[in-house]
Amino acid sequence: MKPLYLSSLLLLIAGCSPIPQYEAPANAPQAQIRSEMDAMINRRNYLTLSAAPTMACKYGRSVPVTPARQLFSVWGGYPSTPSRPEGFRAIEAGKPIHLLLEGGASGNRRCTVDFVTEFMPGARYVIKGGITDGPHVMSGCQINIVDLDSGVRLFQAEQSAANGCALDRLSLPIR
Repeated sequence: MKPLYLSSLLLLIAGCSPIPQYEAPANAPQAQIRSEMDAMINRRNYLTLSAAPTMACKYGRSVPVTPARQLFSVWGGYPSTPSRPEGFRAIEAGKPIHLLLEGGASGNRRCTVDFVTEFMPGARYVIKGGITDGPHVMSGCQINIVDLDSGVRLFQAEQSAANGCALDRLSLPIR
């Protein structure tokens, strides 16, 4: 009977394990990013920005090859908590990266923004946005990534499926 309890406990712990943190590849060109996302003042609100899991096709189905890796998270409250981790962190630059913003709010409301962007090597960026509420939007998510030096908003392309299970290689516009 004890092995049954032990295996149940292990499954419970594995289900609650946190998402792994993003680490930029050591030999790749890098940019610096910082988060100024806002989850508003409700303590049940949250946001996470992650490098999306790498997907591949296996037997005609999409399967994750690598897990999602979290870049930033923020929880609402009064006052709103700062994004974690604070300050700048390195992100791979010079090639398209698939990012995923997920948010949640009270009343079991959820929002997702799924996009591909490309950071310039050596540049510094700030991530703005978060949960939006208003007369026409009920707990939607928005995100803008702005180059700190030029003030230009970074291009965000939608991620789409090429053949039903493989991800497209998107060509971003040349600047």
